[in-house]
Amino acid sequence: MEMYKKYIIINTVMFTIFGILLFIFFLPLIKKLNYGQSIRSLGPKKHLKKSGTPTMGGIVILLSVLFFYSLLIVEFKTLFHIDLIKSLFIIVPIVLYGIIGFIDDYLIIIKKNNNGIKPTIKFISQLIIAVMIYFVYLSIYKTNELNFFGIYVDLKFFYGILIVFLLVGTTNATNLTDGIDGLLSICSIISYTSFGIIGIFKNEIIVVILSFAVVISLLVFLIFNLPKAKMFMGNVGSLLLGAGLVMMSVLLHIEILLVFLGFIYVIETLSVIIQVWFFKKTKGERLFKMTPIHHHLELSNFSEMEIDITLGTIQLIMAVIGIWLAVVFF
Repeated sequence: MEMYKKYIIINTVMFTIFGILLFIFFLPLIKKLNYGQSIRSLGPKKHLKKSGTPTMGGIVILLSVLFFYSLLIVEFKTLFHIDLIKSLFIIVPIVLYGIIGFIDDYLIIIKKNNNGIKPTIKFISQLIIAVMIYFVYLSIYKTNELNFFGIYVDLKFFYGILIVFLLVGTTNATNLTDGIDGLLSICSIISYTSFGIIGIFKNEIIVVILSFAVVISLLVFLIFNLPKAKMFMGNVGSLLLGAGLVMMSVLLHIEILLVFLGFIYVIETLSVIIQVWFFKKTKGERLFKMTPIHHHLELSNFSEMEIDITLGTIQLIMAVIGIWLAVVFF
């Protein structure tokens, strides 16, 4: 136990210092390149003052996660008999969705508006990657079983549809959540920490390593972004975070618990769906002042910090329930 404590302390300090240095280097660079965020005109008017804030901070998150993750995999490979195929299976989708986000961000910056990749092309790209991931999963695990509270149900090809739905849905959900300073980072820290705890109980070291790498990266990111964002993570960050959540749930076979472990992302997405449905049903009326739901709270005179704390607390409560369910029933 003392050896593990030593490893944790040394790696935490080393990774934190590395992450801080990476952000210190990257922030002036993107300012020099004039990689500023274009603010969506349909959003809250007070967000317009954030226009020009450096974006693509997700690149730093991705680089630091890759560095931390790779280093820990090599460090613990022999000690925990880590399967390198599984370690690649969980990290490659994160990189691929991060690349989609990078291209999207880059086009937004170049065009000087909030229109990046065309929605249809973006969706098809996400879909293709998700389908590829499912077939890779099938070749590795050779099963279509879903763990339903300890009961394994063979869904046949419907399990593939579930994987595709989760990847496309969750990456877009985390993207929607990234609308105010700190919200996605705080919720993701809670979600990834929860997966890490479950990984410890389930003896899935790869999940523990990934969650540790992401949490450290996001904590460093928050140092530069609270109480006010000095850099946005952009779509590259939000998409890779969503992909990571799904891959960990697949590796742990707790896919249905994403509803708890990613509760705020679900609520954010549902608020948009309900708003559209209500608008069409009533021919022009709105249920919320603006969606996603964090914008409704903003327009209801909640500060961004108050929203972060409120939604973060809800996410924490639901994550604790998710951890309990995973340990007891899965």
